[in-house]
Amino acid sequence: MSDEASAPTTQSGFLTELRLAISFLTILPIIDQRPASEDTVAASFAWFPIVGFLLGVALCAEDWILAHVFAQVIRSVLIVISLTVITGAVHLDGLADTADALGAGRDRDRALDILRDSRVGTFGASAIFFDLTLKILALSTLAGTRRYAALIIAPTLARFAMVMVGIGIPYLRESGAGTAFLNSQSMGWRRRVAVIFLIIDCAILLSPFRTVGALAVSFALLIAFLMHLFYKRWLGGVTGDLIGACGEVIEIAVLLTMSL
Repeated sequence: MSDEASAPTTQSGFLTELRLAISFLTILPIIDQRPASEDTVAASFAWFPIVGFLLGVALCAEDWILAHVFAQVIRSVLIVISLTVITGAVHLDGLADTADALGAGRDRDRALDILRDSRVGTFGASAIFFDLTLKILALSTLAGTRRYAALIIAPTLARFAMVMVGIGIPYLRESGAGTAFLNSQSMGWRRRVAVIFLIIDCAILLSPFRTVGALAVSFALLIAFLMHLFYKRWLGGVTGDLIGACGEVIEIAVLLTMSL
């Protein structure tokens, strides 16, 4: 048998990229065992907003079903729990680690050590508490179509911001999916990000909530940009925890904006 015949095939294509994105952002076991090329892994990050949109649609369906049984406040708690579970709480963990690193002061080496530590400290626990509390309170004020719009827009913009915060900044880990993403020389995924964002932006602006939707988009972009600058000045780059923390902050910001 030739070397070419015996070599393992790699995954490629749109569906593979989407499956990879889903596997990065959720606990759903939909990826097969074939290895993916570095370019494919990098390209999958462009589909993060689509995964956020799919999560939002699933949350809307859950909320509609639960509306036949529970009051709005209870549904809000269950929705936040569901989002936490289906994402494996990885972004919450990133937020906690980032908060602990910030609480340690301005020492870069100390902060990086904390980001590598799986334990949650006082600042991290407080960040998780306030994160979940603000999401529940914001959702509890939303009803009807505005509630469904928020459930879709928040996770979608959050995952778009997670991509944006990492562009043009070093990745501070020697291995992992983030390394492939940020070190990729391909421009294809960047073009896809731009196209996807334009579609999201147009959809929001054409919705009945165009004013508050445009405000949510503006806040998401501004926060992602400011966090990008802060990460660059603070540590000189990003890690998966820092990117996840950005997603959590954006979700809160969008939900609070939609509750205005």
